[in-house]
Amino acid sequence: MLSMSVAAQTSANRYASAQTFDPAELALVASAFFDSTAPEKQNYRKLLEQALESDSPILALDSLDDSKAKKAQEIVLADERIQQSAFEPSSKQALRSEVMSVKPALPGDRPGSNSPCWEKDCYRVDIYNFFFNATISSLVDIEAGAVVAINSMSQSQPELSDRLKTLAVAIAKHEPAVQVEMQRYLEFIGDARRAENVTPLMVDTKSSLKDTLCERSRHLCVAPTYVLGDKAMWVIVDLTDMKVAGLRWTDVGSSGPPPIVTERILENEFVFKNFCEKVNQIDRNGWSFDYHITSSDGLRIGAAKYQSVPVFDSAKVVDWHVSYSAKDKFGYSDATGCPMFSSAVVVAFDEPDIEPILEDGKEIGFFISQEFQQQSWPSPCNYRYEERYEFYNDGRYRTAMVGHGRGCGSNGTYRPVLRLDFAAPQKGDSYNVEQWSEKWQAVTQEAWFAQGPRSSLSSERFSHRLVDEDQGGYLIEPSSGQFNDGGRGDNAFIYFTVNHPDKDEGRTDLVTLGSCCNTNFEQGPEKFLQPAEPLTGEQITLWYVPQISNDGRKGSEYCWAENQVVDGVLKTKTWPCVAGPMFVPIKE
Repeated sequence: MLSMSVAAQTSANRYASAQTFDPAELALVASAFFDSTAPEKQNYRKLLEQALESDSPILALDSLDDSKAKKAQEIVLADERIQQSAFEPSSKQALRSEVMSVKPALPGDRPGSNSPCWEKDCYRVDIYNFFFNATISSLVDIEAGAVVAINSMSQSQPELSDRLKTLAVAIAKHEPAVQVEMQRYLEFIGDARRAENVTPLMVDTKSSLKDTLCERSRHLCVAPTYVLGDKAMWVIVDLTDMKVAGLRWTDVGSSGPPPIVTERILENEFVFKNFCEKVNQIDRNGWSFDYHITSSDGLRIGAAKYQSVPVFDSAKVVDWHVSYSAKDKFGYSDATGCPMFSSAVVVAFDEPDIEPILEDGKEIGFFISQEFQQQSWPSPCNYRYEERYEFYNDGRYRTAMVGHGRGCGSNGTYRPVLRLDFAAPQKGDSYNVEQWSEKWQAVTQEAWFAQGPRSSLSSERFSHRLVDEDQGGYLIEPSSGQFNDGGRGDNAFIYFTVNHPDKDEGRTDLVTLGSCCNTNFEQGPEKFLQPAEPLTGEQITLWYVPQISNDGRKGSEYCWAENQVVDGVLKTKTWPCVAGPMFVPIKE
């Protein structure tokens, strides 16, 4: 067997700076010692070949226990429109396509009473087309035996099937470079485990890596991640090409003792039945709205009104992009959602919390907040997010996104993607959008903007406003640290797009949108700007993507959490980061 001790001794400096070995070099060194051919990969290739040679080339799920789910898959695969999507339009060659999930349709999959599945027994079927890097989502009316809605989203990726999760782990486990790199580090830190026995985390979370086909999500890539001492080794697996695209290291710090994982089946069922399957209503302090937890778009607030006047139709956080290297561009695309029948990686941990907002002992408003977390948080490579909506007695409202760490590194950047549909104004057919640039200037076409420094905002800290024909409307106030919640500023990308009632550009639950790790405006919403359409006379959708840098340094913690032993018992210390804009009514 290959001796690891010499390699470990000579590699201390490299590990101390979180560097990695050259995978190509390691593959050559280890080729004689490890089997690089995963049997799971061979079996999967056989299934693909059989599908591509058949008249119906879409690879179906073969592990469905629910009879209705089986029927839904059969209905979708028999639909002529779905079949056509599996062939290249000009050459008619079969394309690699695969059913990723079949699950009961939740309210987020059919928003609004005009949905064909509003009061029917429907299922949602997601198919991923590897050739086009596109997701096709279908709603199936089980009783009618028909596909009642199809939404195709380019440059987007759904949740992974169990089959692909297993394949990703197998590819990582059988890669010689992974085995040698891991074994060397385990011996370096004095860990007695064998590399092949270490279980990865974040197996089903989409990832990216610069200078590979995983960048910009051109290929379907995930990152099984191994926590080893105070570091995490990322194995970026390209599932389109079925190979390891690269290895990277991050520092996760000392986590203290692990938390005790408790049974959560009953809690998950309660949350699912009461807040995922049901749409709830609130009428308080002059505000009314409905709310529910979606499959993968977090807590959705809908039909919001103030003093009976419509304010916004829908607000939700569709993704959390987390990047750990501006240079190498690797990280995760997280989703928040229901604890069952969900594509979310970070799930609702309890029911929504509704509390008053107090100032000098007086109630000036209220908030509704939903926490999402992975079960082993705050251990490394586990995440906890909070999505909070604040409603004030004077008509203001704020959408806030909170990160509680701990994540897979001490130098990550969190970019949650907020989507908000404004309601039609009280006066006129639509709002006019204006940007502050020494004065208010009209924005007449779909566009994106980068939040500038404090000096670039109006004297009241506003960046944009929506104005109706009587000069009423709302001012948009990005956070620059002024909300007394510990936030350090949003540094946000802000997008204005046309809200098309006849198109599903995020009205229903979105699959993963865009790349996890771009550092520029290409966070996903930009796909709805191509080509840019006129905003004048149209209903408006706002996309808001803050950029929050976490910090694990002692005394500077932000978006961070640690397990600590205090008075002989386990305590969790958190340093949350808060981002999100305030919307302020324009006063006469």
